[in-house]
Amino acid sequence: MLMRVDFWLYFFVYFSGATVGLAFMNNLGQIAESRGCSATSSLVSLSSSFGFFGRLMPSLMDYFYRSKHGISRPACVMVLMAPTAGAFFLLLNRTDLALYISTAIIGVCTGAITSIAVSITTELFGKKSFSINHNVVVANIPIGSFLFGFLAALIYRKEGNRHGKCMGMECYRNTFIVWGSLCFLGTVLAFILYARTRKFYSQRQ
Repeated sequence: MLMRVDFWLYFFVYFSGATVGLAFMNNLGQIAESRGCSATSSLVSLSSSFGFFGRLMPSLMDYFYRSKHGISRPACVMVLMAPTAGAFFLLLNRTDLALYISTAIIGVCTGAITSIAVSITTELFGKKSFSINHNVVVANIPIGSFLFGFLAALIYRKEGNRHGKCMGMECYRNTFIVWGSLCFLGTVLAFILYARTRKFYSQRQ
C-alpha cells in the first residue's frame, strides 16, 4: 500500500483536509477569544454539532446522489474540500457572523471527510488488513495536529504581547491563510485522486 501513488495522494488529501479541520476545532476557543467573541461555548457546541451531522451526511449522499449518479467517494471528498478552503479565507473577515459560518462549514466538512475516509480505505486498498491500513492513513492526525497547532502557537506568540496574550485579527490571520492554502492544495490533490480512480469506480457501478 505504501508503494502506491494513490495512497500518498489519499494520505495528503486527508492531511490537508480533515486534519486541518481538526486543528482548527482544537484551537477554536483561543481563536474566538482572540477575536473578542464572548460566545466561545456556543461556538464549540456549534462545531461539535455540525461535526456530528457531517459524519451522518455521507449516508445521505450515498442514498440521493452516489447510487443514482455514480459519484465516487474521492469526488465527494473533493467537493467537501473546496468549501473548507473557502471557510478558512472567510475567517479573514473580522465579523462574528463569518466566524460562525466558517465554524459550521469546517465542522460539517471535516466530519463528512472523516466518515468517507473509512470507505475509501476499504475500496482502494481492500478489506484485508483494513484496520492496519486505515490506522496508517489516520496517523496523519496526530502528526498534523502537532504541526498545525505548533504553527498556530508560533504565530500567536509572535503577534502577542510580552505576556504571551494576543488579541485581534492578526493573532490567527497568517494561520488561516496557511490552513486555507493547504485545503486548496488538498482540493487539487483530491481531484487528481478522483481522476486516477475514476475508471476503478466506474467498473464498480
